[in-house]
Amino acid sequence: MEDKIREYEKFIEKKTSGNLGIIERAKLAEYHKEMVTNFQHERLIHMIVMFFFIAVTLGVLVAFSYEIYLYGFVLEMIPFYVLVAIMTILSACYVKHYYFLENHVQGLYKYNKILRLGKNKK
Repeated sequence: MEDKIREYEKFIEKKTSGNLGIIERAKLAEYHKEMVTNFQHERLIHMIVMFFFIAVTLGVLVAFSYEIYLYGFVLEMIPFYVLVAIMTILSACYVKHYYFLENHVQGLYKYNKILRLGKNKK
């Protein structure tokens, strides 16, 4: 998804840097609206999944803390400790990915204004 957004940003930057006619600008504005809607949907789905995954991770961390508090470090629980580490790392990666999506989708909003201004000038 990150590559797709970067490619689209390059595409829209290239298209808006040149002079476009009224019809080309209208087609580009419609295409841009469709792409931003798709990226917004993707961002929403990722946000919901991220919140769910982090909630599960927090639950596992609470269970981990409670287990350590009651029994201390127990060798038989090593698979559980590995699970906690993996889920914590995955949560951090998911937050990083969502941060990218959020910032880049919001960055695409500036092109809405450019496309509208150019359309009104002609």
